[in-house]
Amino acid sequence: MMKGILAIQAMRLRKEWKVLLAWLILPLVFTVMTFSAVNKFGDESKVPIGLVIEDESVLSDALVQRIMNTDYLQVNRLDLQKANDLLEKHELDSVYVIKEGYEKDIVSNRRSQLIEAYSSNRSFAYFAVAETISSYVQEEATRTKASTEIKKLYEKYGSSEEWNIEEIFKTSKEKQEKKQLITTSFSFQWTPTETEIESSSLLSVWGIWAFFQIIATLFIFDWIVKANSIQIRVRWTFTKMSLNSYISWNLLFYTVLLFFMDIVTLSILHFLDLATPNVRLIIALLGFRITINMLAALLARNYTNSFFYYISSIAISLILTICGGAFIPIDSIIRRWPWIDSFSPVYSLLHGSIAYAFLTFIIVITIVKGGSQRVASKFPTKKLS
Repeated sequence: MMKGILAIQAMRLRKEWKVLLAWLILPLVFTVMTFSAVNKFGDESKVPIGLVIEDESVLSDALVQRIMNTDYLQVNRLDLQKANDLLEKHELDSVYVIKEGYEKDIVSNRRSQLIEAYSSNRSFAYFAVAETISSYVQEEATRTKASTEIKKLYEKYGSSEEWNIEEIFKTSKEKQEKKQLITTSFSFQWTPTETEIESSSLLSVWGIWAFFQIIATLFIFDWIVKANSIQIRVRWTFTKMSLNSYISWNLLFYTVLLFFMDIVTLSILHFLDLATPNVRLIIALLGFRITINMLAALLARNYTNSFFYYISSIAISLILTICGGAFIPIDSIIRRWPWIDSFSPVYSLLHGSIAYAFLTFIIVITIVKGGSQRVASKFPTKKLS
């Protein structure tokens, strides 16, 4: 049976191999292009600021590191004259000077005029950036004040156990990370996370890939619509193979072919530092592939007109990716109703799992519709006298 299917596919692909090849490659190409465009937009959307460092100390170095690690800032370390020149030319949004004696003032609990700030009439983000840097300074000042008070208590009560300032700072930061009042996540997922459950991001490589891949898969399966058209359907009555058998064997063929392309895609994304291959991801890709292929076969089996099938394919692709959290985070919804995870193939792919409930639902519907179509296709028999 499979030999005959391969022969039929070979005959069809002689005429349509270019179209099939395009649909196999386009999801990867569009994914890489989308991320390139978003990466360029992300770099251009950062706020350019100038940073002048007049104090060379441990605390000033820590402050500089925190400022440079702020996602939305493009920090340029300059001298004061060069920074002011660029500010006058409106090439910088604002300039911040860490004045000499910064660490001494912090330790001495003198908190006024620790940082000098310069802005222009076009500094649209000055207040936001100034508040951010002020919060960093205030945090370090408070932590230093706390360490000073702790050392005074040790001296007052003559305790034998004594911590130095570095140990107090380290413990304070650990406590702060555990007791965060607000946690924000506004970033593009350029590099994969090493945690078991990936944190949600505004945009993920597999979310974008899933959108293009669902569209491509549904369009590839238009051969079922053509085989089910009114002009072709009557021919299946005179063949040894039924339409359902033809679809089933071809479904296996395309699942193997498309999953092979998924592995190639994973390898290329890994080469581009956009994904990290692992067993969990490969299993999730296989589950996603089987689910989408069966959905495509089930959907195409109910159409006889290619145009309406294409329109429905685009709509279904949008619904699955949006409801799967590819574009809009839905973690809060999942936390409230965890069972939704099993009904979303895109969300399951993003989190390295398989949508077992959705896959089971597709299989049950396929079996039920396949059985009803076999019964309907039987011709009534007549007894000839």
